[in-house]
This record gives sequence, structure tokens and C-alpha cells, in this order.
Amino acid sequence: MSRLLLTVDEGRGSLAAVRALRAAGHQPVVGLWRSDTYAGRSRAIAGSLHLPDPQLDPEGHGQAIRLAAEREGFAAVLPGTEPSLHALADHPIALPPGCVLGLDSPAALARATDKQLLHRLAREAGLNVLPQVVREGTALLDGGVDLDFPVVVKPVRSVEGAGGGRLEVVKVRSAATPAEMRAAVAEAPERLWLVQPLVEGTLEAVCGVAWRGEMVCAVHQESPRIWPPGQGTSSFARTTRPDREQEAAVGALLATIGWSGIFGLQFLRVDGRSYVIDLNPRVYGSMALAIAAGHNLPAIWVELLLGRRPAVSPYRVGTSYRMLEEDLRAVAREWRIGHRVEALQALIPRRRTVHPELSLRDPRPLLAPLHRRRGRLASARATGERKRPTA
Repeated sequence: MSRLLLTVDEGRGSLAAVRALRAAGHQPVVGLWRSDTYAGRSRAIAGSLHLPDPQLDPEGHGQAIRLAAEREGFAAVLPGTEPSLHALADHPIALPPGCVLGLDSPAALARATDKQLLHRLAREAGLNVLPQVVREGTALLDGGVDLDFPVVVKPVRSVEGAGGGRLEVVKVRSAATPAEMRAAVAEAPERLWLVQPLVEGTLEAVCGVAWRGEMVCAVHQESPRIWPPGQGTSSFARTTRPDREQEAAVGALLATIGWSGIFGLQFLRVDGRSYVIDLNPRVYGSMALAIAAGHNLPAIWVELLLGRRPAVSPYRVGTSYRMLEEDLRAVAREWRIGHRVEALQALIPRRRTVHPELSLRDPRPLLAPLHRRRGRLASARATGERKRPTA
């Protein structure tokens, strides 16, 4: 059994990763910087370490990992979040002999997280892309760009450098009017922004593991329902038959980037055509689906890092993934907008469905949202007390 350090966030993907590593016979220790994570409450972990937040203290984050690796004797350090990846790329650390870092190349990470470059490389690999305008925020604020609304406004990178050596996570936003677009870029007018048409379609993805640009495995999935609507995440998804032509093009894209590690390339299917919209070079939210379908992505990644070639069998088509609370909201919306048959069909129980938090053997992660809500209530109460006038 290999003792591993995985940096985690509050998402369900981190929980899927620690359960998958434990199922493969490893001892995952989680590195976290918040107390309300699913993964931190899991019985699958062999322990937890509190690390500096990679957004607030990137250098301290890396140094704490280095000291932990020297003390704990980890076989590998797995950066499972994008801020953690960037912190370790920007502030390289020397790990002790016998411990490998799950970041093959900072240059490959820079290519994998550049959305402007992704647009060009995906097109050159033979994949469809949406039309895109790239402008500085000042140009968008001045109204000097002719656009058809609604649009999606994206940063060039999801994680950007901020003042004081910190990192900032920049969100993708939709804009139905020029005023909404200006509000989206007003916080950082000096940055480059990507503007694409906002179109409705079905979210799809090709997810897997790559090793030095070679695709080792891939799972194809679609998400008939997402929550929140428009720009949410998969509330219900299922594995689909592999599209070999598309998969070959994805492989060509990964080869150009030179990526090593877990990846999730997202598409939007509109009128029968699939358009590349984003690349996640990290542990991603719906990863429990690929694992349930037979591709233990975190374990495959570890095997490659430790110098072994994993055996990969075909994944199971028709495996489903459901985030219960979010999907019930999505189904209720389908009912309200008149899609009554689809809503009723969605309520029918499905075999081979994985629920990312639910596990009879590992029930404690279900408490994480309660802890999160309690924290928000305490914060709101404290804010209210500060604003209360005094005599």
C-alpha cells in the first residue's frame, strides 16, 4: 500500500478520488485548508494535514507539502485542485527521494490552462470550437466591440495571479446585455477576456488520464441535466459509447499540450455538433462516474507516477451519476417549463447509478453541507452584529 498526499477542495470530485485510491489499496492522506470538505470526513482517508490556502499563500502551501513529504514518507504528492497545481508550478519544491510530484511540467500546465490557446489547439486537432472574441477589459468597457448578446465572458485562465503574490480564481459569467458584460469585466479591466456566444445545448465530456501527452484511457459522458441551469455542473450524467474520431482528436490535443495526469475536456452539443468549451487538468466534479464505470482515474494516475503501466479495460456504457438534491431541482424545473414526460422519466430509479456523497460504508461526508451552511449562518450573524448600531 502506497501512502499518498492528495490536496483536496470542498467538491465531490475530491471525495471520489480518496475513495478510489483507497479501493485500489492506497492510503490517501488529504491536504486541506478548509474544514467543510467532503473528502476530509471520509473513512477512506488515512489522515489529514492542514495546509496554507494555495490562493492566499502559494509559496507556503508548497513548503508545507515539502515538509509533510519529508516527515510522512509519501510515495507521491497529488495536486488535486487547480490552485494547488499553480502554487506548486509557480513555487517549485524539492521532494525527498522516493516521493514523486503529480505535476510533470509547469509549461504543460500553462498550456493546459490557457483558454485562448485551447481554442486554437482544439481547432487544429480537428475539434469544433465556438466563435470567440479576445479583448482587453478596457475595450469591452468602452463599448468598442460589436457583439451579439447573450454571451459568455471567460478569463484567459481560471486561476490568475493577484496582488501580494496570491492567486485568484476567476469565474466564467454569462451576460444578456452590454451592461452585464461590463459588470463582468469591471473588476479586472486590465485582463484579457474571451467572449463567446451563449448557446443552449447538452454538456458532454471526454475524461481520463494522459501520460506525457499520450492518452492512457478515456471515458465519454453526457449530462442531460445540469444545475444551476445555463452554466451549472452535471446533476445527472451517464457514460456513452466512445466516439473514436472525437477521441483521436482529443488525443492529438493532449499530445500537443504534453499533459500528464487526470483531464476532463468539456463539450457543448448543439444541433448535433460538439464544441469544445473547457479543459480541466485536475480532479473534476463528476469523476465518480468514470470510476463507477470501471476507470479508476486516480489509481491509474498513481500507477503511472510510480513507474508502472496500468492495465485498462473498456469502461461500462450506460453507468449513471446523480447528485440527488441538485438533480431534484433540475427535474422540478423541467416540470415547470412543460417538459412533463422528461421529468417523470427522470424520477424512475436507474440501475448502476452512483451518487457522489452517498455510501453506506462511508456516511460522514453527508455532514459536510450541514457544516458549510452552519458556517454561512454564523458568518451572516457576525456581519449583522457588526452592522447593528450601538447606543
